[in-house]
Amino acid sequence: MRAAILRSVFLSGVSICLFATAASAQQVTQRKYDAKAVESFYKGKQVDFFIGSEASGGYNAYARIVGQHFARHVPGEPVFVYRNMPGASGLVMASSLYNKAPRDGSAIGIVHNTIVIEPLMGRKVSYEADKFQWIGSANQLTSTCIVSDKSPVQTMQDAREKEILIGGSGATSSSTFIVGAFLNTLAGTKFKIIRGYPSTMSVQLAMERGEVHGLCGVGWDSLLASSQARLEDKSIRVLVQVNIEPIDDLKGVASALDYAVSPEAKETMEFLISRQYIGRPFVAPPETPADRVAALRTAFEKTMLDPQFIADAKKSKLEVNWISGEKAQAHVAKMLATPQAVRDAANEATQLKGGVLQANLKWITVKDTALTNVSRRDISFRDGGKEVKATLSGTKVMVGGAADKASDLKAGQKCEVVYLGDGDAAQSVICP
Repeated sequence: MRAAILRSVFLSGVSICLFATAASAQQVTQRKYDAKAVESFYKGKQVDFFIGSEASGGYNAYARIVGQHFARHVPGEPVFVYRNMPGASGLVMASSLYNKAPRDGSAIGIVHNTIVIEPLMGRKVSYEADKFQWIGSANQLTSTCIVSDKSPVQTMQDAREKEILIGGSGATSSSTFIVGAFLNTLAGTKFKIIRGYPSTMSVQLAMERGEVHGLCGVGWDSLLASSQARLEDKSIRVLVQVNIEPIDDLKGVASALDYAVSPEAKETMEFLISRQYIGRPFVAPPETPADRVAALRTAFEKTMLDPQFIADAKKSKLEVNWISGEKAQAHVAKMLATPQAVRDAANEATQLKGGVLQANLKWITVKDTALTNVSRRDISFRDGGKEVKATLSGTKVMVGGAADKASDLKAGQKCEVVYLGDGDAAQSVICP
């Protein structure tokens, strides 16, 4: 009986995903709205585009590539201003967008796909997911677990027999914790999670150093965008794909559902994976006027079909398998209607049994070093005669004794930099 209930509530949403056509074959939904009124509102206006992560990783990449083209399809062609707001795996930004942002169409955001499942599993949040105005999702996510070539585990069967360390980033409710936890419970793996890494890229660099063996909950689209070289030289490999249907890109890679320890475990896993249908979702705050929501949804679809956007997404190695705002909104409603018994089982499956270890991060301090290059995402400088790079993700920046923005750093400034290693995160940049 439980299986029948689950499929009627949840798998009906997933069936849309399984039969979704390629972006080039989809068409813009016809919607009625007052285009002149919308144009009048947006003309000459700035729209704050919030991103619930640091200026790196998959959500940031999708926001900025989509945003480059999105604005010109909105009547009035407003200027999008990107505002990264990392914290608690997207919950900080979702709460801010819901409770503080203007509800007139001048604020939108890309939210983490976990925001729907959080309250379903008993976690306290300060928003109601179905009251967001869902604009659309740029991709339907396939999540993965990856391992390094140094890992003693190279197959899912190995992962059931041997304990390995996997790195976690963000809050314990993030996918880097949730996926490893539910695979332990529902698929019999023996992952030990190490928390405290600033980003998933930091975890991958920790894998290179041998601090951890792997990483779970990272999207295949993110791996293609950021870790193609590591995949090609086989310094990392995909251990398992976490999705409803295996994808062609990962042919021959184990599917998590095939390792479910029981029919009930498989049902619970299916529910936990359902969030991935809205893999890279864009939303507006509640009560945004209907005409402007319709215009934003239409502009989003035009963007998804825009040849320039498709070319840029391909160049940036971002997968595009989009769904409309209406389908995203309906899927959220289906998820929220999930029976309590299924929610309880999912909540139990994602508990971090046995606790979580804290990463022993070895921060490096470099004093009085000149910044040789500064970009939106990172800085370059010399450490011991060697040119190195550090990413600016949640970095504390001070100039002249006062807090400052990373965007105000300039090449040539002499600063004290505290960072994790070449290519890894900077904890602070202090410039006299």
